[in-house]
Amino acid sequence: MNNITKISKDSVSELVYNQLKENVVNERWVPGDKIPSENQLAELFGVSRVSVRVAIQKMITLGLLEAKVGEGTFVKEFTPSVYLTELAPIMMKPHNQIEILEFRKALETEVIRLAFQRAGEEGIHHLEQIYIKMCQASEKSDLEEYFYLDRQFHEWLFRLSENSLFVSTFHLMGSLLLAHYESTVQKSWEVDGVPKAVEEDEHYNIVIGLKTRNLELALKAYVDMIDAKLEMFRNAEQA
Repeated sequence: MNNITKISKDSVSELVYNQLKENVVNERWVPGDKIPSENQLAELFGVSRVSVRVAIQKMITLGLLEAKVGEGTFVKEFTPSVYLTELAPIMMKPHNQIEILEFRKALETEVIRLAFQRAGEEGIHHLEQIYIKMCQASEKSDLEEYFYLDRQFHEWLFRLSENSLFVSTFHLMGSLLLAHYESTVQKSWEVDGVPKAVEEDEHYNIVIGLKTRNLELALKAYVDMIDAKLEMFRNAEQA
């Protein structure tokens, strides 16, 4: 039996997530149960599908749900990694975005090197399609959709590395990175406005670098993107 009430406050996706999580933790939904569809949940909560999608994606990242193509989304069996994921932000204690960005810079540059070596045309094409959707979201000034797609973009980079430990690290740090991506996107939009022209967008140059076999371009684009965010947060600390 569902325990869901309509939401009419800010931080909609987080409130949706909290209610979904409560249904799992309190065993209203047990492992193996299929949860309602995005459309059904959006109607039950009285929110947009995007808000529901972001909440479900967070649940999947935390290992609480799993999506099965053509079947739907199901409650997963609990494992120690689920609890470790929930505790990751506390254990790591990176209380500011600068530490996370420095960590990402070290980690994701190697991910890009591996993606350059191992990614096939189909995988790079999928990354490009995510970027195109990011452009569409920015044209509509849809921050929540852009945030969701930005996170997908970076998750897919990890998958293109074809290294299970890197992918597991991304998922293990799920709750920390979700909050981080949302915060950096929001801060960037506040400081710089909506993303720049396509040819000046670092995400675009990462895609083009992988697509044209230009590792230097892809790495430079990523490092430039992280360095710009580091400068932004350092300036905010000094203000």
